Amino acid sequence: MFQNWQGRVRRVLPWLLLALMLSGCGSGLWQASGLAEGEEQQWEQWLLEGWSLGGQDGSMSALLWQFLCGTVPTNPYGQLASGMPGVSGAAGHIVNVVTEEEAFYAAALVPDQWQHRFEKVKELTVSEDVQVILYHTHNAETYVPDAGVSKVNGQNGGVVQAADVFQAALQQKYGIRTVHNTTLHDYPNWNRAYQNSLITVQQLLQANPNVKAVFDIHRDAGFTSKKPTTTMINGKSAARIMLVIGGNHENWQENLAFARQLETKCNELYPGLLRDHIHIRETGRYNQQANGHSVLLEIGSDLNTQEEANYALECFAQVVYEVLQT
Repeated sequence: MFQNWQGRVRRVLPWLLLALMLSGCGSGLWQASGLAEGEEQQWEQWLLEGWSLGGQDGSMSALLWQFLCGTVPTNPYGQLASGMPGVSGAAGHIVNVVTEEEAFYAAALVPDQWQHRFEKVKELTVSEDVQVILYHTHNAETYVPDAGVSKVNGQNGGVVQAADVFQAALQQKYGIRTVHNTTLHDYPNWNRAYQNSLITVQQLLQANPNVKAVFDIHRDAGFTSKKPTTTMINGKSAARIMLVIGGNHENWQENLAFARQLETKCNELYPGLLRDHIHIRETGRYNQQANGHSVLLEIGSDLNTQEEANYALECFAQVVYEVLQT
């Protein structure tokens, strides 16, 4: 008896709630759930929040919904799979979704377009010798809006993805043969990261004696807003780049001179892309003693998005290309 009653409620309740919303009688209910009447994307917000009443592990209203309807309010794909209609945009506009897979692909993020743009470059001769080396002392550094965390310990994070874009632009767009090394240096011992990465850099330089530039790619942290580390380049948001030089070795001025060339050209081509002036750390080396054209790059902060970091290095690739021509 109880199971039959529960089954009937599960079938009727979603339609009852929908009827209340469409008729306007449910405005008080919407407001009580934290949604203003007439607000855009009410249904999506409701599905994501589950009418949360402030609970950390699931609100009473979400649990009640799951008990009565047999679906989880915080899982929109579960709602679609159960055959429940969705309301998109302003209340009253019904969207018919055929399958869960269609809903997923319709909502999926558009992939980065830089790969497709670079593939269109024709009649390009890539240099025989490796001219640029990219590596990461802190591989785990990533971008919170995309990864949900600031570091992915034991993995290659967002800075490595951004360097993939850097390498692709240098090679496919400008013909500069580039090595991108993704060896983990910061795991399991973060404190030995620079010692580990120095070994990698020395091996790469020995194998590629004609290298013209070496970049250790990081991202900054410690900001409460991404405004200081974000700019607009040609109408598109980009993470700002900071050039860092270590002054605790004999040949640091050679690295500084190279960084100044990059700074001058970047300010000419992409004003605002660089953050502040070149940062010189008197007590640091950053493995830059290994090569006279070594620079540490901070690509935005952990508050920037992956796409902003990718675009920043896509732009910076042109800077490197033009500096190396001289």
